[in-house]
Amino acid sequence: MGKKIMVLSGSPRKNGNTNTVVGWFIEGARDAGAVVELIDVASLKSKFNGCIACLGCQKSDKFECAVDDEIKPVLARIPEKDVLVFTTPVYFYGPSAQLKLAMDRMYSLAKFNPHTGEISHPLGHLTLGLISTGGGDVNRGLHIVEQTFSTLATSIGSKLESLLVPFASMYSDDIKHNGELREKAMAFGHKLSVTE
Repeated sequence: MGKKIMVLSGSPRKNGNTNTVVGWFIEGARDAGAVVELIDVASLKSKFNGCIACLGCQKSDKFECAVDDEIKPVLARIPEKDVLVFTTPVYFYGPSAQLKLAMDRMYSLAKFNPHTGEISHPLGHLTLGLISTGGGDVNRGLHIVEQTFSTLATSIGSKLESLLVPFASMYSDDIKHNGELREKAMAFGHKLSVTE
């Protein structure tokens, strides 16, 4: 069996640029033998508008969220994967709110010791991936989004592999006909499926 990959799709536009690239990525990953689980986080029903800092996850001996909704079981499956890929358009110089909501709830997958500052988690084996599309050049939002996920990767002792797609305006569907980008996205899927 190939690598187990979870893709958290954070675009609310089902047929938009980000999801087009994600489709190509998944095609490449599956061609390389990976088992891919695609989660449309934009459609998940959340009991609250984000993490409510109830600290229920910190009071439990389990690495799980205390809030029982559609996001909770998705979070619970993350440690079982080999690769976790975040996908998002750039929305006002950051990731989409839909993706950020799910990402914030990942707090439940770590235990923080307030006395020693130590953090324990079951995520160190994960490779993190990022697919992000933006309407401007790489320096107008895409690098800021990448820095967010790079910081997350560093915090869990992992690394981040990125595919940043500039000049992908939501006002155009030209990207759907970009054969060079399709090949690049498929190659990125293959790379994350075989990376040790």
